[in-house]
Amino acid sequence: MLRLRLGAVSSLLALFLCACLEQPMDLKPSVELFLTTQGEVQEKALRTLLGSGRAALPPLEAALHRTEPKERRAALLALRRIGLQETVPLLGHVAQFDADPGVRADARAVLDRWAAEKGPRGEAAKSALFAAAAGETGEPAR
Repeated sequence: MLRLRLGAVSSLLALFLCACLEQPMDLKPSVELFLTTQGEVQEKALRTLLGSGRAALPPLEAALHRTEPKERRAALLALRRIGLQETVPLLGHVAQFDADPGVRADARAVLDRWAAEKGPRGEAAKSALFAAAAGETGEPAR
């Protein structure tokens, strides 16, 4: 009976520990600090975002809807540094549709850098650049 209880207790503890470890970290404060500060505070926020990988993508994507071009450009920098292939369509959208020409140019610069690479991210970046260029001329992307 004692053995059964110890087994149940250890199972509950393991379940509790897993539940604690799986809780996603709220990265919105780190994104906010990264977008609105400079220096060591900004670098620390970037390190937090880089260490979070894919989990940082939703709050960074949301930052691309902010009104200040400076903040959108900072979000692009973080996305570039994280470097995940799944951000390519998002960068392509920004490269084509952002209201600020500087933000569009920054998104294209990231895509240009990635398009020079061999592999899936490079191919995806080439396609995104092609679509963005076609969007500027009004022609449909093929």
